[in-house]
Amino acid sequence: MNGFLALYRKELREYFATPIAFVLLAVFWGLAGWFFSFGLFFVNLAQMVGSFHNMSVLLLLLVPLLTMRIFAEENKSGTMELLLSLPLSELQIVLAKFAASFTVLLVMLAGSASAVLPLVLYARPDIGPILGGYLGITLLGTAFMGVGILVSSLTSNQIVAAVLTWGVLTLLWFADYAATIDALPALRAVFMHLSFSVHYVDVIRGVINLGTVCYFSSVMVLSLTLTVWALTARRA
Repeated sequence: MNGFLALYRKELREYFATPIAFVLLAVFWGLAGWFFSFGLFFVNLAQMVGSFHNMSVLLLLLVPLLTMRIFAEENKSGTMELLLSLPLSELQIVLAKFAASFTVLLVMLAGSASAVLPLVLYARPDIGPILGGYLGITLLGTAFMGVGILVSSLTSNQIVAAVLTWGVLTLLWFADYAATIDALPALRAVFMHLSFSVHYVDVIRGVINLGTVCYFSSVMVLSLTLTVWALTARRA
């Protein structure tokens, strides 16, 4: 456990020792706040559905930048062998790095929660769907992070890791488009189930159902499991 916490603290320090975390937080908070303010004061929409939609898109764009360095930097600098020589299992290494990036994600989302205050002042919001929306956005972000960590473990270039993660996430986001292909009628249900955009519709409305939780959790767990296997193959 001490080794896990030490690696977690090291990863968290590296995020904030460089401008990466600060820039990502500033961009996310700034854009999320701007879109929310525009909807509240210019469109007169005192609700969080639009904000959760905007935050989902922002996470799609920013999470690859959050995860790109996690293993790619280790591969590039040659410290991967040193990392694997630590008295930690591959699972502990992956979970420690995931926990550090998850902490940054929570800070991002917590900062955006200040938008709830104007709703309380100008309207009478139902807090239940808002809390459900934040839970759903968190699950969506962890699924994005799982994919990003997996891609980062397979390359030594941070830019390549970010671009490939964007590509994979965009492909999964629009997977439901393939359901419209008449030549693949038997796979329509599969494509609809794989699509991020299908599941996120409930998330932005604050509706958390078992299927959505299982989907986002499965993407995260599968991605982290494949990352563990990749590290195991490196260590062997």
